Amino acid sequence: MRPLSPGAASFFQSFRATRKGELHLHLEGSISTGTLVRLSTRFRNPAFPSAEEVSRRKRLHGPSSFLELYRDVCRCLKSSADYAEVARDLAQRLRRERIAYAEVYVSPAVVERIGLSWSEVQGALETVFAGHEAAGAGRIVVLLDSVRQWGPETAERVLDLHESSPWPRVAGFGLGGDETALPAREFRRVFDRVRSLALAPLIHAGEWGGADGVAEAVEVLKPVRIAHGIRAVEDAAVVRLLARRHLPLDICIASNVATGAVLDGRNHPVLRLLRSGVPVSLSTDDPGLFGTTLRGEFVRLALLGASGRELRTVLAASRRGALRPFSPPGPARRSRGTFPPSPRR
Repeated sequence: MRPLSPGAASFFQSFRATRKGELHLHLEGSISTGTLVRLSTRFRNPAFPSAEEVSRRKRLHGPSSFLELYRDVCRCLKSSADYAEVARDLAQRLRRERIAYAEVYVSPAVVERIGLSWSEVQGALETVFAGHEAAGAGRIVVLLDSVRQWGPETAERVLDLHESSPWPRVAGFGLGGDETALPAREFRRVFDRVRSLALAPLIHAGEWGGADGVAEAVEVLKPVRIAHGIRAVEDAAVVRLLARRHLPLDICIASNVATGAVLDGRNHPVLRLLRSGVPVSLSTDDPGLFGTTLRGEFVRLALLGASGRELRTVLAASRRGALRPFSPPGPARRSRGTFPPSPRR
């Protein structure tokens, strides 16, 4: 890692007071260690009996151990009140870091898989998020999420739930989980429906899967942003595609290192992508599980050699890529929002 440049040091002097946005956050992954232990120890054989065990489980050994950790976190959520508690953890972190705008992935597929009512969980989350906004703490926008390895049928179910009872806070639909489980083309009809419902199409790609998966996602599903996308760097043609279409990548450096998507944090490809003309924003992904902050992500980028100008460009990308304005509207909201046009083709 390199020392901070004078421009980078100057950037951090004003960072806390700057209006900041995060575009890649997962609700369940925002759980604090204290909340996780408290929820887990209600049961006879807790998965997370102590803070020490949480720390041990956070020492990941690749994608499979991360997916197992995330699964076990979700299994600790047994009621809409539990979801509300996790949402309060998230809101508290946003206030603490003075993040003015956050797009948060929430998965009705996970909610139903663990046996809860989506409508009840949605109501509990809305109470927390609306309270956060009413207090002037910033705006929270929801991205519905489905789990790729559960297939197109599960994704259709997520859209059924939204269509039957639209949640005004929802602005987009994403596809997370194990990107190597099914190719993007299996979800072509799902994403056609996403656009018909006036939701922004998003997808996780190029985290553990290769550059070919990024290219297929771009060409077949036509997302407005890609979560991660870092493996695109392995193919210069795919990097040129992303740059030519001005297709943003929502990158999470600490997450990539923790899950083994990047084996050596000193060689993270974020700067190569940025300097190739690919729009890049930084987020924390699962801050409760990775122990990172938005400032920490920018410090990591600066230590990779980013200049003050590059840091400001990345910070501004969160505003340019946001699906809604940073400032929340008044009490009256439309039931369905619009989303920015697809990047230039």
